[in-house]
Amino acid sequence: MRSRKWILQRRATALAEMVEASPLYSLKKLFALESGRLVTSCRRSSFVSEDGEFKSRAIEINCRQGLEVRAIAKFREWDTCNGYFTDGSDFIMSADMISQADYECAEMIADHWPEHKHPLESGEPLIIFDRLVIAVPDPDIWPALTTAIDKAFKQRGGTMVLKAFPLEWEGAAGDCPVGEEPMFGRRLAAMRNLYRRKLGMQDIPENEEGWMWKALGHAMPPNPVRVREVEDPPSVSEDT
Repeated sequence: MRSRKWILQRRATALAEMVEASPLYSLKKLFALESGRLVTSCRRSSFVSEDGEFKSRAIEINCRQGLEVRAIAKFREWDTCNGYFTDGSDFIMSADMISQADYECAEMIADHWPEHKHPLESGEPLIIFDRLVIAVPDPDIWPALTTAIDKAFKQRGGTMVLKAFPLEWEGAAGDCPVGEEPMFGRRLAAMRNLYRRKLGMQDIPENEEGWMWKALGHAMPPNPVRVREVEDPPSVSEDT
């Protein structure tokens, strides 16, 4: 049985690892917002493309109190290179060149949005909310984060997706599969509820992995639906 002390220790470790791995040298500062004792800053990289069809860039938002980082949120923004969307399978291959997380997200989108209604088909960006670490709960962090997220993404619009997964369970299965731990189920449900309340996220239907989505700014992408393969009807013999 995982204890709350174990969870907090795992979060602190995850935050320290994210701070150490943060590529600040390649991220350009967009803005900084001061709210009470917290300073929230947003940085992003330049767009890069591996195939000339889709491009992506990394975005990082962090909250600091003095020199101490209290929270980090990481995103990846995807867009088409020439304003033309080819198809979902091409996007899956592009995402696979970047990371396993991007690949899984691209697969999920292909599974829940019809090809002609893919979020990138609208000409607006796709924002993958890759991960968020808040080491210690603080009532000032969420208002600061949501304000920064709105400022970073709302004007351009688009679709934001995330996978609600308690990061403290990453690589921590041990002898018991993560999905079978009662505490994991409760934490996952709590996280989904938190993202609904704080970010206005909606559950993507018919998925058990915690995927959620929302429209940003003026964007009005179609609601995701489970895409099912339809078998061809049986052929009718000319003799019947």
